[in-house]
Amino acid sequence: MFLRSLFLVIAIVGYCSVSSTAQEARVFGESDKIAIEKMYDRYFQAFIKKDYAALRECVQAPFVVLTGGKMQTLESVDAIMTFYRKQLESLERRNYDHSDIVNTRITPLTSDGALINKAYRRYKKDASLLEEGAAVYPVSKASGAWKLRGLIGQEPQYFSKVY
Repeated sequence: MFLRSLFLVIAIVGYCSVSSTAQEARVFGESDKIAIEKMYDRYFQAFIKKDYAALRECVQAPFVVLTGGKMQTLESVDAIMTFYRKQLESLERRNYDHSDIVNTRITPLTSDGALINKAYRRYKKDASLLEEGAAVYPVSKASGAWKLRGLIGQEPQYFSKVY
């Protein structure tokens, strides 16, 4: 089930990626990696600060969410913002303060698509550990900017594992 869902997400990213002509064949390069890292940093800070305007700039619909064995497709940026509001409200009820990135891996899929794999720790307002987690974020480059196209929850022990 998970592999089928992951394949669907990868297919959506590939489908939504901007196609290049043979004469203009583009290759995923270091500048793309840097641009993805900068976009993710903006997203990460916007998430922590609950800056929904900045968060909007980092996402693109359709947005696929696969968490807890359930998959949903969010068809608009407004739906994506509603998803994040609910996530942050849930964390707030658990005394959430901030997160730290533990590890990162970026895997190119095409010249216009990639997967970001992040392991993180979330902390409470008293600085104690709230939880550890990991996620895979499909990203694509549309209109010249890299954007998040989804969120796939991951158990931290499987971070960057290949079987």
